Amino acid sequence: MLKQFKKYIKSQSKAKDLPCTYEQINQNPKFQLKYNENIIGYLDYDGTVWSFIYSTWFKDQSEFEPLFEFPLKDKVYISSELWPFFESRIPSLKQPKLQEYLESHPSDRNNKVKLLELFGITSVNNPYKLTLNL
Repeated sequence: MLKQFKKYIKSQSKAKDLPCTYEQINQNPKFQLKYNENIIGYLDYDGTVWSFIYSTWFKDQSEFEPLFEFPLKDKVYISSELWPFFESRIPSLKQPKLQEYLESHPSDRNNKVKLLELFGITSVNNPYKLTLNL
């Protein structure tokens, strides 16, 4: 009995060390777009449609202008394609770090959610950070 218990405990400790990705927790990923610690808005994907909406903080403030592709603060933006503002955060297929990742994860080649999660946190194009809203 003690051997079985030790075996169980050992198996549980291995399980907690396994990486857990957001899609294992939530099938509908939602990202936060931040400037410093302020949440600008939320990018969501439900498996077929992308949506973007500004946060309450952003709607209530007047210091920052809306993003060019999303000019209306109170609108929920919907698209079947990821907007260029976010798409540009995914590195080119010519980038070595992306090539290396796709060699070991070929099924993620067209998984924009996963590529944004891994490579889209920062961008040379703007000062915003894109993080998963866990």
